[in-house]
Amino acid sequence: MVGKRRRLWMKYLYACCLMCLLGIVNSSIANTLVVPTDYTTIQLAIDAAVAGDIVSVEPGTYHESIDFLGKEITVSGSTGLPEDTVLDGSSFSGAVVSFTSGETINSILSGFTVRNGSAFQGAGVLIKNASPILIDCLIKDNQTSGSGGGLFAESGVVTLENVTVSNNNSTAAGGGAYFKFCEGSFTDCIFRNNSATNGGAIYFKDSTGDFLMSNSQLMINTANSDGGCIFNKATNLIIQDCSFSRNMANKGGALFSYAGGNATISNSLFSNNGASMTGGAAEVRSASVVSFVQCTFDANIADIDCDGVGGGAVLEVAGSTVTLNNPTICANLVCDVAGDFSGIQPVIIGEILECVIGIGACCGGDACWEMEESDCLNGGGLWSGDTTLCATVTCEAANSCPADVNGDGEVEVMDIIELITAWGACP
Repeated sequence: MVGKRRRLWMKYLYACCLMCLLGIVNSSIANTLVVPTDYTTIQLAIDAAVAGDIVSVEPGTYHESIDFLGKEITVSGSTGLPEDTVLDGSSFSGAVVSFTSGETINSILSGFTVRNGSAFQGAGVLIKNASPILIDCLIKDNQTSGSGGGLFAESGVVTLENVTVSNNNSTAAGGGAYFKFCEGSFTDCIFRNNSATNGGAIYFKDSTGDFLMSNSQLMINTANSDGGCIFNKATNLIIQDCSFSRNMANKGGALFSYAGGNATISNSLFSNNGASMTGGAAEVRSASVVSFVQCTFDANIADIDCDGVGGGAVLEVAGSTVTLNNPTICANLVCDVAGDFSGIQPVIIGEILECVIGIGACCGGDACWEMEESDCLNGGGLWSGDTTLCATVTCEAANSCPADVNGDGEVEVMDIIELITAWGACP
C-alpha cells in the first residue's frame, strides 16, 4: 500500500513539474500583436506588449506618434518595405518616434517611413538615454527649430542599418541627424538632401565613444555655415568605404572637424563637394587629428563664388594634423585654378596618385555625372569632354514640349510663325 502511494505521489510531482516547465516555455514565446487587426493604433499595441513581443504593422499611413516606453520589443512594418508603412507627423507637433526611457539594443524599429515631423529637437526620431536599433527605415521631410531634423540622439548607443535620411531640415545643427554624448554605428545608410546651419547631414558633438560609418553614401547635403555633410566636434569617427558627393557649405564642403574632431577615413570618395570659402572637400581645425587612407578627392571646389576669399580645394588645415596615405587627387579647383591645399600642409605618406584619364562631365537632362565617355554615350548622355567637371558645366533639361518652338511654355500661333520664319534648308 505504501509503495502504491509513493508511486502516485511521484506521478503527481512529475505532472506538477511538467506543468511548471510548460508554463515557463510558453511565457518565453514572443507574441505578435498585429495593427490594425488586433489593435487599432500602434501605440495601443506597444502599451500591451511585453519584452520580446513583436508589433507587426500592416501597410498604410498612420498619423500618430509612438513611444517605446522603455520596452524591449520590435515594432516592424509587416512587409519590411518602408514605403509601405508610414508614420506621419503632419497632424501634431513633437517627435514621431520616441526612445526616451532606457531602451536597449533589443528595442528595434524596422521597415517604416518616418515623415513630416515638427519639433524643437528630433522631429522624426528622438533618442535620449537609450540605445535602440533602426533597420530598413526612411526618415524624411522632418523639420526642427533646434537641432536634429530627422533624428536627435543624446546619451546612448545608436545603431542604424540600411536607413535613408533625406530632405530633413534643422534651423541650428544636424539637418539629418544630431548626436551628443553618444556612440554608435551606421551601415549601408544614405544621407541625402538634408540642410542645417552647421552639419547639413550630421552633427557630432562630445561623443563618449567611437562612431563607425561604413558602406554609406552622403550626397547633396548643405550647411549655411560649416560642414555641408558632417560637422565633427570632439568625436572620434571611423569611416570606411563611403562616398561624399555634391555637398556644399561655407567651410568644409563635405567635412568640418573642430576642437578634437578626430577621424580615420579609409577607401572613401570625395567628389564634387564645394565651399564658398575654404576646404572644398574638408576643413580641419583646432587640435583635430584626421587621417585619410587611400581616399580619392575628385573635382572638389573652394571659393566657388570666385571672390578671392578662400582656398584649399581638397583641404584647409589650421592648428591640426592631417595625414594623407596614398591619396588619389585630381581636378580640384580654387575658383577656376588648381589649389589642393591651404593652411598647414598635410603629411603625405606614400605617393599622390593621378586621375584615371578619360573621365569627364556627362549631362543627362539637367543632371550631371562624371564618368568615361563610352559610359556616357551608351547611357544616352551628352559628353562634355575629358577632364570637364560637373561643377563647371551647365546641363540643360530637354524640352518636354517639342512643339513649343519659342520656349514660352505654350503651343500657339507664335510657334507656327517662328517655324515659318525659319523655313528652308538648315545651315
